[in-house]
Parts: sequence; C-alpha cells; structure tokens
Amino acid sequence: MWGYGLINGLRITMRNLRRGPITVRYPYEKLTLPERARWAVRPKYFEDGSPRCTACMTCVRTCPDAILSIDVTTAEDKSKHIDRFGYEIGACMMCGLCVESCPYDAIRMSHEYELAVTDPADLNENLLEDVDAASTARHRAEKEAATGEVKGSD
Repeated sequence: MWGYGLINGLRITMRNLRRGPITVRYPYEKLTLPERARWAVRPKYFEDGSPRCTACMTCVRTCPDAILSIDVTTAEDKSKHIDRFGYEIGACMMCGLCVESCPYDAIRMSHEYELAVTDPADLNENLLEDVDAASTARHRAEKEAATGEVKGSD
C-alpha cells in the first residue's frame, strides 16, 4: 500500500526533528579529537628543550610517500648535526608509519588539524633546523632513569 511509505517517512522526519541540531559551529566551537587521532608529524624534545632525534634516518626510509628528508653533517668525533629535517605536509597521508618505526620515540603525530594554507610553498616545513642530534647514549640514560635500572649492577 502506498500510504505506508508516506507515514513511515513522516515518522522518521518527526523523530529527527525532536533530536535537535547535531552540527558544530566551527570555528567558534571545535570537536574534541580522540587521543589516537593522527595529523601532522612533529618532533619530540627532551626536558631541556633539545630534540630527541638522533638522525638515524629510519623515519625517512619507512615513509611510503618519501615526504621526510634529513640533511645531516657528521663530525670527526662521530657526533651528528641536523642541518634540516624537512616535511612535506601537503603530500603526507598521515599514516603514522614514521612514528611507529622511530626507535628513539623522537617524532609524534600531533593533534593539529587546521592545516590549510593559502600559499603552496607553506606546505613544506622544516621540523628541525641547525641543531645537534641526540646521542644514543643519552636515550639509553633516559630510559634507565625512567625504569630505575642501572646497567651493570647485579
């Protein structure tokens, strides 16, 4: 019977009218993002403000889009200096593989989601520029301090 479809449609309409608005008045109101939301790649820092990156290049090799680049200078004493850690935010698919592959927990996926720019040149960012890379010994010492273990004490 053709009247049943009409009545069912009116019933659904009335139910949705009583529900109220479900929209958010962006940019005046913003939704709270879930903790696991992945957006732009950002570096992590030690408590003293120095970057955690050791310039091991694992994130660069892991990235499926090849949007990360690290220019490194190695000194005679084997210490590394990061000249530039580049990131093409416009080409990033924000998969998080670079973050998961980083052995030193030096990068993270931020909760920044307002990434629109008017100039395409702004889609290329320098995450780190002209800084000394962290040593693996520093990461090891921080890990031991966090767990309370001292290497070699039995």
